[in-house]
Amino acid sequence: MKASQCQPAATRKGALQGEVIVLLEDDELIRRATERLLRRFGAEVVAAASGGEALQALSARKLTPSWVLADYWLGRQESGLGAATTIRNAAVAPVRGLIITGDISREVADDVASAGFGLLRKPVNVDDFLDALVGTS
Repeated sequence: MKASQCQPAATRKGALQGEVIVLLEDDELIRRATERLLRRFGAEVVAAASGGEALQALSARKLTPSWVLADYWLGRQESGLGAATTIRNAAVAPVRGLIITGDISREVADDVASAGFGLLRKPVNVDDFLDALVGTS
């Protein structure tokens, strides 16, 4: 375990400095709160409700993501896992990924693992969330 992981999140400002994180969340309130949290830790954030919206924003801002974080149940039209995979596949550099869900089924866990993404289950503790990002940087 890294020394930074032993510190509570509140003391790790700047822990995500230099990271470009795509955040896919269809719930606007959750998206805004998570975006603020990520920015507080130094990340450049591209927050979107869909994969297409995120790809457009990345292109417009000329950014290459280092992370893609997605709610598994993104919306009726698109799964978060599918959108995150599309963003990762479109990137010119390796992109780490994390899927966040309240779904506790083995099928979801297997789908996420098969796609090569990490998994966090809701409700997510801020320290665990940050550890998942910083611990694999």
